[in-house]
Amino acid sequence: MIDRLLFWQPLVAAAYLALLPTHALTFWRSTTFALGALLTLAVAMAAARHRAPSIPAPPRAVTLAFVAWGLWSTASLAWSVHPDYTAVQLRREVAWTLLAAATFFVACSDARTWRGFVVTALGSFVVLATFAGVQALTVGRWNAGVWHGDVGLWSTWLVLVAPFTLTLLAPPPGGFADRRASLVGGVLLLALLLAAARATDNRMVWIALAAVFATASLLGALRWRASLRRAPLRWLVPLLCLLVALGALFADAVREKAQQHHPPQTSVAQALATDPRIVLWDHTVERIRERPWTGFGFGRGIIGDELRAALRDPLLAHAHNVFVSQWLQTGAPGFALLVALLAALATAHAASLRSADPTRALLGVIGLSLLAGFVVKNLTDDFFFGSNAKEFWALNAILLGYDARLRAAMAAARSPG
Repeated sequence: MIDRLLFWQPLVAAAYLALLPTHALTFWRSTTFALGALLTLAVAMAAARHRAPSIPAPPRAVTLAFVAWGLWSTASLAWSVHPDYTAVQLRREVAWTLLAAATFFVACSDARTWRGFVVTALGSFVVLATFAGVQALTVGRWNAGVWHGDVGLWSTWLVLVAPFTLTLLAPPPGGFADRRASLVGGVLLLALLLAAARATDNRMVWIALAAVFATASLLGALRWRASLRRAPLRWLVPLLCLLVALGALFADAVREKAQQHHPPQTSVAQALATDPRIVLWDHTVERIRERPWTGFGFGRGIIGDELRAALRDPLLAHAHNVFVSQWLQTGAPGFALLVALLAALATAHAASLRSADPTRALLGVIGLSLLAGFVVKNLTDDFFFGSNAKEFWALNAILLGYDARLRAAMAAARSPG
């Protein structure tokens, strides 16, 4: 019975991870989420009764920061300008997100499940990106709303999954490096990632992807200095080529965006200077000054109707910056707690990076790169919300869950007897 439980729990979690990026199979996504949470509870109860392997504790700072952020967000229900909306958002964005994180932390118990989750995340990306390409070629256009929710959600998910392509360069058990085969696979994955990102016409995705790969390269060079000294061109040339490609694609996306939404003679600089988000941020800051300490209540769209009416744009229904949005919702304490939560995650991943164990160091590089890309992507939007937020926490929980098992194994090996 316990063996079957330990088999099905990560399998159901993997199914949920595969379905997270798509909005076309919401019934099955909800079903796998609920079943995964129930199986996680059963595994935790079995572990508490010593009928299943013990579950290590997650990093204390991350746990405390998440609980503090969640409690303050919940407290905002008392002063929310739309309490019914806040109550729904608390359930979806705090309670369900916590369940998702717990599910993946418990599920990622060894190298096998770690590699299984990485294959699931990358495989889901390949399937959905290929489908988008086929749709664009056969129908004449890619309809992001059908399978991916919208362009913003899809481009953010690309940033979240990008760090896991590093596993194709790392040796087992953390990676899949197998000389030429993994190198070819990595190049093909990267090409598909760039093509999928370009199809979104999103500008910020290029800066976020540059942050991901620049962070990974810098941390990898610092962690494996000896390898860098032995073959510097092997590290630097691919990075420089990638950054040049990302810069060129960013410039192309900016030019196309300017041509679509401005007169032909409008320069790129003028297009960026007249971005409607600048007016939105000015207006949002004015609203923050009305309630600087409490905010208006938890929920990304807490004053969405007011913003749409004031700015006369249906797309400007939230702050379009994760930090400004948090301050608008839950005041200065909520903003500080979000920063503390992200800092706690960064500290936990940095501890992995500093480990003598190369697999833990790889987890640290991936975690810090993921965090860098997600923060940069959300400087002009707020996708700490919905499926992207759950994907963010699921991937972090996978990293922290596997790292916790590696730490426990190292501690057991050092203990006498």
